[in-house]
Amino acid sequence: MVDDTDKKILNLMIQNPAITQKEIAKKIKITPPAVHSRIQRLKAKGVIKGMVPVLDLSKLGYDITVVIMATVKNGKIKEAGEKWSKDKNVCAVYRITGKSDLTIIAKFKNTKELSDWNLKLASDSEYLERVNTSLVFNSEKDTLIPNEIC
Repeated sequence: MVDDTDKKILNLMIQNPAITQKEIAKKIKITPPAVHSRIQRLKAKGVIKGMVPVLDLSKLGYDITVVIMATVKNGKIKEAGEKWSKDKNVCAVYRITGKSDLTIIAKFKNTKELSDWNLKLASDSEYLERVNTSLVFNSEKDTLIPNEIC
């Protein structure tokens, strides 16, 4: 299980992904080897799945974000989700409740790229019955990580 010390470590890593184990140890008053051991255990348990850079995608030219609500044909929700989760522009795919079956979050560099992609999405007659694409004007927070692990 994850204890309070593990949560402190995770929160420090969320706040500053480049923080060293020595800095973590100093902040939470345990030894660096203890921090290392806990991080290794969290990795082994699958709590920490990997260490990736947090990118500002707008600085890489991805200025357009869309949220797609999709209704899936013939109950093929899992298959549709798996297919679209592999698309290069897709950041997240969620199976949801309500009027739609999937929510897809995707990012694009320009409107032509979005338009071409949206045509491809709309023509997915194997899995998708209906799609509704919404353009994001502004984002107050653009990460799938909570601000704090409680």
